[in-house]
Amino acid sequence: MSSLWKSIDPVDSIIFPGARMKSTYDEDGTPFAGELVIGDVVYKTLLLSLPCLVPGGLCSPPVHATAPCLVVLRLDATRPEGPCKGRGVIVYAHGNAVDIGAVAEEAKAMSHHLHCHVIVPEYPGYGVAKGKPCEDTVDVAVYAAVRLATEVIGAPIERVVMYGRSIGTGPIAAASARLDMMARSRPAAMILQSPFTSINDFARERAGRLLAWLFVSERWKTRVNLTRVQTPTLLIHGDEDKVISIEHSRQLRRITSFAAKPCELHVQKGRGHNDFDFVLDVLKPAGEFLRRVRSHTGPHTTAFAW
Repeated sequence: MSSLWKSIDPVDSIIFPGARMKSTYDEDGTPFAGELVIGDVVYKTLLLSLPCLVPGGLCSPPVHATAPCLVVLRLDATRPEGPCKGRGVIVYAHGNAVDIGAVAEEAKAMSHHLHCHVIVPEYPGYGVAKGKPCEDTVDVAVYAAVRLATEVIGAPIERVVMYGRSIGTGPIAAASARLDMMARSRPAAMILQSPFTSINDFARERAGRLLAWLFVSERWKTRVNLTRVQTPTLLIHGDEDKVISIEHSRQLRRITSFAAKPCELHVQKGRGHNDFDFVLDVLKPAGEFLRRVRSHTGPHTTAFAW
């Protein structure tokens, strides 16, 4: 499918409802920007923007843009100018009904519980970000966050964890597949919460096979991308999810069952799509998975010392 069609596809207005919502923050990062001291750690939250190139279509040239990112840095309170206290960097792609300001507290909790810096890229059209969200532009924003982790913060890719929730699982899986193909090293892990096998598969469930075939172009083929990565993967899904059925995660787990990489499915018992405890239902199993990965996989994860 061409970038031209992606730029005018009416289905994007349904997939990305948050683009029509008022921003929860301003261009200075208010209200989430600031510092929080817990013990000997300073959690510094700020808004950074990274230049990126949005691909063009048949009738439009590529466009230079900026990708705003919420960044939580984990610093040493006793040595403000000394080394950071982050064990790595988590790139967090959020859901489709929120902007980065709405997940700021989750990002801080993630930094605290998993001892990492956290980067949350904003999707085009969301928050203060310019542009229009579609598969191409969101992929660019997420990959810009990976560049921020490796080129600005300076983390090697094997110290980067890719985390996506709901719609964010698509670009995270796509970026992980790209990284796996491009680099000799790969991310430490990938965590997908409430993932879908593909947008078209999801649309068939909601609208029927014919309408999906007629109107919904294929996007974010996670079932394909997961076969292309060797990154250890954790799938997290509520067994009462009425938005994206847990069957999507079960299919993804079956697809990867013969792969050499570890791939686990953690079922959130009695949880739906949004009614979960972020610490107990997400961060706790994520931390346990990351420790298992370090104990049982090869040298590409040994530097990530959970």
